[in-house]
Amino acid sequence: MSVEKKRKQILIVDNDQAAAYLVRDLLEAQGYEAILAGSGEEGYKQATRFLPDLIITDVVLPGMDGYAMCRMLRQRPATRSLPILMLSQKGDLESKIKGFDTGVDDYLTKPFAPEELRYRVRSLLTRSAPQPQSPASTRGRIIAFFGAKGGVGKTTLSVNTALALQQASKSRVALMDADYYFGNVGVQLNITSRHSILELCDTPVAEIDKEMMDAAMISTKTGLRLLLAPLLPEDAERVTKKLVEHTLKLLAESYDFVVVDCPPNYDDRTLEILEGADIVMMVLTPEIGAFKNASMFFGLSEKINLPTEDVFLLLNRADSEVGIDAHAIEKALKRKVGFSIMSGGRAVVLSVNRGAPMVLDQPNHPFSKQIQQLANALIKHKTA
Repeated sequence: MSVEKKRKQILIVDNDQAAAYLVRDLLEAQGYEAILAGSGEEGYKQATRFLPDLIITDVVLPGMDGYAMCRMLRQRPATRSLPILMLSQKGDLESKIKGFDTGVDDYLTKPFAPEELRYRVRSLLTRSAPQPQSPASTRGRIIAFFGAKGGVGKTTLSVNTALALQQASKSRVALMDADYYFGNVGVQLNITSRHSILELCDTPVAEIDKEMMDAAMISTKTGLRLLLAPLLPEDAERVTKKLVEHTLKLLAESYDFVVVDCPPNYDDRTLEILEGADIVMMVLTPEIGAFKNASMFFGLSEKINLPTEDVFLLLNRADSEVGIDAHAIEKALKRKVGFSIMSGGRAVVLSVNRGAPMVLDQPNHPFSKQIQQLANALIKHKTA
């Protein structure tokens, strides 16, 4: 059973009474309500009874340890998405990895600075807060970024465009990493998380609702919501076409814009995204390999009846001195280049390596200005 809560409720699981009281006092001074449990078994019972907003647990507990308790909580639908902070004297890498493998969201080593604990708690509570839902009568716009080949800058464009859309429209934006083998959206945002679409794979598609979808997603500091690809390539095949179709439907019902970073292939999941998208950004660079693959894409787009007016040719690194110029590309493909993005050079490479997207880190850089213009054009296309 659950109880009505006015203050944020935090469950502290620690058999060291002095340590538990210290954490309790720090949290209550911040206005939180604390519940104490002295063992893994008691912690599990309290968690399932009260459904707290956050759980803080030690690893070493009498009877059931913290790892086992976390595994059990992650197996129950009611507690599967509760944020968990592991607080322990075990600071070695192996212990931390084991903690994340059992389902914890964050790990803090004792002794800790009080301000760091307050920050970690506040961050976890913010990220797990329910997101506002769109009215049932509205549907967000799905924007798919598809690359003519690998290495054309598709993910960088997807990430920066999603952030620019959020900044320009002040609306709800979700970014879905659909490269289930080698997704890099999280890397480009400097985010590592156990949350991904993989959390939905063991549930029958028809039973997946918006609440479950929200629990599988994470937020950036700006509020952009992410649905990441599985961490391990071997899990990619667990993501089915039906799951992708249902996922897009739920996201479009909950967000104003859904940006999808597609893989450079034509499997059934990718085709599902392309067919379901309102706008397809076909990304290519001015080189013969990308040009050839773009030609194949447009041949396929006619077969699957993608509306011509909703497929835009996006020429990335358009100012390449050794590349094919835009006029030649348009003439050969018999399509206008909808958007041209000049190379951001070393600054973009560094931003990718640092996990600091250009539109946030260097908003006045020429590359960022071009992305902002692209976002504005997409907003106008939505409302046209």
